[in-house]
Amino acid sequence: MDAIDEDIIYAIDSGSIRYSRIAKKLGIPLSTVHFRVKRLERDGIIKGYRGDIDWRKAGLGLNAFVFINIDVSLLKRIGKTQDKLLKELLSIKYVREGYVVTGDSDILLRVMAKDTAHFKEILLNHIDTKEGIVKTDTIMILE
Repeated sequence: MDAIDEDIIYAIDSGSIRYSRIAKKLGIPLSTVHFRVKRLERDGIIKGYRGDIDWRKAGLGLNAFVFINIDVSLLKRIGKTQDKLLKELLSIKYVREGYVVTGDSDILLRVMAKDTAHFKEILLNHIDTKEGIVKTDTIMILE
């Protein structure tokens, strides 16, 4: 991967996925952009493309970070790893992102909801019910 590949990746990541727009921005032929993008996709560097969704207009205007503390010894006893627990949490429809982290918490989630009542339902009925979770702390995103 060279500097042109990096420029193409940054252009795609910033929302410009039309090859003609990327070629013009970088001052390179359209065929070069096409060839390089196909190679970057084949090599797994570009994993896919996503829509830029206005989640508020879609009815999911509440965003929150949920910090999760787990009981590692309990997870070991039931044969589950942090990664497996994270995978389970990521399967919850409104959990948009999740990470195993260092610090005071073990897992960090970004959760979207319609409103606080909906968020409460997600937290209490879907997240907190996972075996191994001992504590959650939530931070609501205001803007």
